[in-house]
Amino acid sequence: MLVQRIGRVIALSLAAATTAVAQNSPQDSTTCVCRTQREHHFSEFARRSSGSFAITQSRPIGGLKDNIGLGYGGSGAYVFRLDRAGWLSLRADAALVDYGHESMRVPLSSTIGGRIQVKVITSNYIIPVSIGPQLMWPTGSIRPYVTAGVGGQFFFTDSRIAGTDGTSDGLSTTNQSDQTGTWVAGGGVYVPLTNKRGVNASLDLGVQYINGGHAQYLRPGSIEDLPNSQIRITPLESETRMTLVRLGVRIGL
Repeated sequence: MLVQRIGRVIALSLAAATTAVAQNSPQDSTTCVCRTQREHHFSEFARRSSGSFAITQSRPIGGLKDNIGLGYGGSGAYVFRLDRAGWLSLRADAALVDYGHESMRVPLSSTIGGRIQVKVITSNYIIPVSIGPQLMWPTGSIRPYVTAGVGGQFFFTDSRIAGTDGTSDGLSTTNQSDQTGTWVAGGGVYVPLTNKRGVNASLDLGVQYINGGHAQYLRPGSIEDLPNSQIRITPLESETRMTLVRLGVRIGL
């Protein structure tokens, strides 16, 4: 009797499963198969990773604001989810912003006269980098997040030669460089845009506060040309606090 009852239960279960499969549309089956194949195609590390690329504006604060103006450039971030949903992640940020540049036309060489002119372009850059945790609300049409971390800021100024028609020969000289440690805090929102073939794209709008220590740096006019091909460099120094405002796109699985 027990064997017969077990047999009836198995038979009823198979019949129910067969009916449920038959009721599914072919499109649903194909979608499930494709999703399963995609999930097996990517590693767990890849599924938990995402990257953001953004247009970035730097806004100096305090003593830094007294010496330099706004800067513009780009930034990138790598985020690794420590849980599947993405409540807690590890985030690394890096940016490159140009906060001022100047150019002048000069003869290529005093020995050949002024027939061949070149443009000397001097640019001032800041490279902030940081790493730390990110907390995010992982569902909904707007997904806010907050970040914190530690890192550093790198200031450098270089001069390069370009032709008057805009071409460049790759010759450059670093006139000044310095660095300092930082701690950072910030936040923003992700706004999901699309999800195609398992790849998610979101709008990334955020701001980051950077509290930097003292560093020396230049600005347009800090390098003075002297006779006999000599120069005089007058660096500025202050604490290096600023905010970064970002508008970009986040890509992940």
